[in-house]
Amino acid sequence: MTPTAATPSAAPKATLAILLVLYVAQGLPSGLFAHALPVFWREAGVSLAWIGALKLLALPWILKVLWAPLVDASLRRVSPARWVVGLQLFAALCLVGLGAVGLVPDSGWFPVTLAAILITNLLMATQDIVTDGLAVRKIAPHWRGVANTFQVAGYKIGMLAGGACLLILARHLDTQTALLVPASLLVLLVILIARSPALAERNAATDTPESTGQSLTAAFTGLIRQPGALFWLAIVACYKIGDALGSGMVRPMLTDGGWATDAIGTFTLVTTLVGLAGAALGGWLYTRLGGRRSLIWAGLAQALTMAGWGLVAVYGTGGSLVYGVGVAEQLADGASTVVLFAMMMNLCRQQWAGTDFTLQASLQVVFAGLFGLLGGGVADLAGYAALFLAAGISGLVVVLLYAAHTLTTLKIRGDGRIDSP
Repeated sequence: MTPTAATPSAAPKATLAILLVLYVAQGLPSGLFAHALPVFWREAGVSLAWIGALKLLALPWILKVLWAPLVDASLRRVSPARWVVGLQLFAALCLVGLGAVGLVPDSGWFPVTLAAILITNLLMATQDIVTDGLAVRKIAPHWRGVANTFQVAGYKIGMLAGGACLLILARHLDTQTALLVPASLLVLLVILIARSPALAERNAATDTPESTGQSLTAAFTGLIRQPGALFWLAIVACYKIGDALGSGMVRPMLTDGGWATDAIGTFTLVTTLVGLAGAALGGWLYTRLGGRRSLIWAGLAQALTMAGWGLVAVYGTGGSLVYGVGVAEQLADGASTVVLFAMMMNLCRQQWAGTDFTLQASLQVVFAGLFGLLGGGVADLAGYAALFLAAGISGLVVVLLYAAHTLTTLKIRGDGRIDSP
């Protein structure tokens, strides 16, 4: 599991800019579904268990690994630009349709609403395969911490526009008009990058004798056959367990605590901006400390700050306490996500970069969905405080297991900078 490219002399600025735009686009619908929709549903009287089950509509993010090899193989013949333009424009159309049929369960078009959410997730999940493969192939190992800072920052900016800003707009506009904002942004972003040289090039990395001779079965199994891969995949699955268990219940807790929709939107806006700083912190940690050590420190911070939401559940949803915990938790979330993704890139084979990264990302999403579903049930049965305490302890256990494994079986590189899993 060694890096596959030499350290470049300068950062690939053009590629980083393209990645930033693509991840912003992917974050727009995700912000709507993760941040705004739970608030709309809770205000409509939907139970916490059903809100937790919203993660099941992210099924395409779980299953995308099934068609990732086909997308990787198609990039030998079709440029990434053609994929991105088609997927993003169709997603914009779906958001316009969502505004027309309504978002809440009391709408007579609710089955269509659920279908539109599912289709939008399918489109963005497929675009993610293209984007992640581009990042792995175009970004050398030394710059992967920086690249994933752009990835996480871009995704958070998109979630900010699609989630927090939408909550604020919903106080002043009807939902149909408000949803035109993320839809229009998707169209604008695709116009900005459609003619980029980086997206116009077909995938030269896959056009090799090794890749063309591999079957789709080999595309799936090659990653798992690498030394230490199974343990690493277990870490990928569980590293964000605390966040997955607890994060989906933060905004319902604020709603139950009497926070208005626009106040929750403002809180989400502020903490998401803080998360951008957390992403930058993660890139810096990865470059300075190396992958393994930064993964441990960022994971510990994530577990402790998620447990901090238990203080809010016990002592009340006062503004200063909520913002204090929220800022700390988003710093840790941004840093831990960047480091995790950078480490995931180091395991990817060049010829199947999109497939390998997607397999890891899908595994992480599968368990995030399961943990999120469990989190809603725990909050319903035992309350918010018990949920956040359990989330923090679970995250701490996973990080300590990884740290113990690292100390006993792996040697950290002498330069302390780039580590494979």
